[in-house]
Amino acid sequence: MKRNWYYRMMLSYTPIFFVVISSVIIVFFTTLNQQSENRYIETNRSIVTQMMKNTEVSLKLIELNSVSALLTDPYINDYFSSRGKEVYDYFVIQKKLIDLKSSFPFVSSIYLYDEPTHMILSDSNTYTFASFADRDFLERSLLEREQAKWTEPRDYTLSTIDRNGQKVVSLMKTYTYPTQQTGIMVINIYVNSIMEYLHQLSQQEETQIRILDAEGNDFQGTSSDQDTASHVRTVSEYTGWAYSAVSVNAGSYTLISMLSNIWILIVLIVIVLALLWFTIITHVHYRPIHQIVEKINSSIGARKSASNGMKSRLNEFNVIESTIDALLQKTMDYHSLQEAEAVHRKRILIQELLAGQRVMSDTEWRKEAAVLGMPVDYECVCAISIEIDHYHDFAENYKPGDQHLLKYILESAIKESAVERDIALYCVWTDQHQIAVVLFLKQANIPYEDTIRAMCDDYRKWIHQHVEFTVTVGIGKTRDGMIHMASSYRAAQSNVLLKAVFGTNCVIDHEMSKQKSDIGSYALLDVMPAMIHLFKKGDHAWRGKFTGMINELYDKRLGRLQLSDLISSLTQMLEKEMLSISPDMWRMHFQSRFETLSNQTETLAEWGQDGLALLEELAEHLVLQREENSTKSIAMRMKSYIDNHYADPDLSLVGVSDTFDMPAASASILFKKETGEKFVDYVLKVRLEHARKMLVDSDDAIGIIAEKVGYSHVLSFHRAFKKIYGFPPGEFRVIYRAQRNV
Repeated sequence: MKRNWYYRMMLSYTPIFFVVISSVIIVFFTTLNQQSENRYIETNRSIVTQMMKNTEVSLKLIELNSVSALLTDPYINDYFSSRGKEVYDYFVIQKKLIDLKSSFPFVSSIYLYDEPTHMILSDSNTYTFASFADRDFLERSLLEREQAKWTEPRDYTLSTIDRNGQKVVSLMKTYTYPTQQTGIMVINIYVNSIMEYLHQLSQQEETQIRILDAEGNDFQGTSSDQDTASHVRTVSEYTGWAYSAVSVNAGSYTLISMLSNIWILIVLIVIVLALLWFTIITHVHYRPIHQIVEKINSSIGARKSASNGMKSRLNEFNVIESTIDALLQKTMDYHSLQEAEAVHRKRILIQELLAGQRVMSDTEWRKEAAVLGMPVDYECVCAISIEIDHYHDFAENYKPGDQHLLKYILESAIKESAVERDIALYCVWTDQHQIAVVLFLKQANIPYEDTIRAMCDDYRKWIHQHVEFTVTVGIGKTRDGMIHMASSYRAAQSNVLLKAVFGTNCVIDHEMSKQKSDIGSYALLDVMPAMIHLFKKGDHAWRGKFTGMINELYDKRLGRLQLSDLISSLTQMLEKEMLSISPDMWRMHFQSRFETLSNQTETLAEWGQDGLALLEELAEHLVLQREENSTKSIAMRMKSYIDNHYADPDLSLVGVSDTFDMPAASASILFKKETGEKFVDYVLKVRLEHARKMLVDSDDAIGIIAEKVGYSHVLSFHRAFKKIYGFPPGEFRVIYRAQRNV
């Protein structure tokens, strides 16, 4: 009897156990669902923020490259000069714009505006201000002069004919050169390119990234009704745009939330059944316990028999495990994005400090460097500039993948050299051919100059021995404190440019640069015209002038840019003289070679050797040209005589040959050889070309026009005109004017 009451008491309290356990399960899954949703939303917020920062980095890079090109590119600067320009000059500038545009991470368009002439030059065409389709934006921007602000999305097209404009965001940069000329560059980034970039970064098919302007309008012009459903929205301090992730709902995207809904329903059913069972047991607890046991056993046996030969049901714990694994994977992705952001932040921070765009005290540096994992234990700093010699050969000889590997070797080698001397450093590529190295020196009272020079010299030798190119190293001054970093780097850059006089594959520090005196460019510009004058006359004394100028430059503080300017000045003076002597020979054989010499020559020795050889070759061509001109001048005079006397009906080969005191046969042969045309064919061409212009531009009768061009008989004029143009003169006039009036 006691045994029966024991089972009755246990069975009576069992429903309470089920109610408590069910309540705990409800609280557990509700809490887990809420935490999962919050974690998912925070992860998406971090991803959206990272996308915004990546976009800002790309826009800042575009702005930096544009400003750099506007300040330093000689061809773009030449567009805003008052110098007269030819079609080829515009072609070179457009090529520079295309090269600049190719460095942008987004699809874009660039044009330059010359304010004095009101001319616009894009990367594909030139426009007047009145015919330029984007002149409304240009006028507003010129009035506001907002030089450092990206605009809101706007319709953009270059041609007034094209009505299919695209949405762009624009940035206008202006710069006043020392010559008081203003350069204006407008960069237009296509909104579709930015959105494609964001969609490529997004790893969730359900998540859509949208960008809103300051007024809340979508960049792509879509409806903003979904904005209220968005859980993630971040505003950029750089552009003022809002980055929004639409359709982010952690409750519907996680398996654990789906499972929790099912469990809540199941638990509610269990609670109801438990309460019902508790009521029933209260009334029927007197039933024999063995009947209850038999029912339990029969139920278990039925479940086992039903499960035989069937697939097992879904394991709820496996579902929870897979969901947690997915959350952990998203967390790892988030940390990867943070690491990539840290790399970008390091590079941008160092670049801004080196360029002087940002100034930091040692306290500020240590605070930010500790977060980014950069050196903080130092007392003084020193900047080094390493430049790959003859980079154009480097780019041609190696594929892009090999170039990246070799540049990585350059970084690794300088780091190993610094580690051997217990010096911390950070490297950043400031240009395709130039790397900046910041050295963090621990003790200010130690003379590091000799140590740094020895380290750089060992590094230079190692590169020369183990790879197939060389580098030149410029060492800046050692400075106390991060606040002087920009001045140290400027000194390093100035020193590395002095390889023009010291030669490639060398290490240049402040002591070496002091050996050279400042260059007197005006004195050299006086020597160049005298040398060009002798060269034009064929006087061999020009070689002495050229050699003397080179020898004088060896003792000067001549940088790479100054060397390029001197070569360009010499080329321009030479081009002016050659265009008056033999423009075809200059353009076909020498113009591009002199331009290549100006762009690719890095040292004074190379200019002295290659430039002298090229001038010698040009001098030989001029000698041959003078010999040919002795006979060619007679043919050209005969041609000029025909141009001036085409209206003379008595114009003939015999008459022209008598004029120039030559036999008719000899005159015919000479004319054919030098001009490529027969005498009679050229006379016919000149007469009919003048007749065609008179038919189009005047209302004179056909007979009068025939007399004006040297025809005594109208029928002869009719036959000759029809043979050349396919129509009689009168019909030709009617057809042309009908087409012109259409």
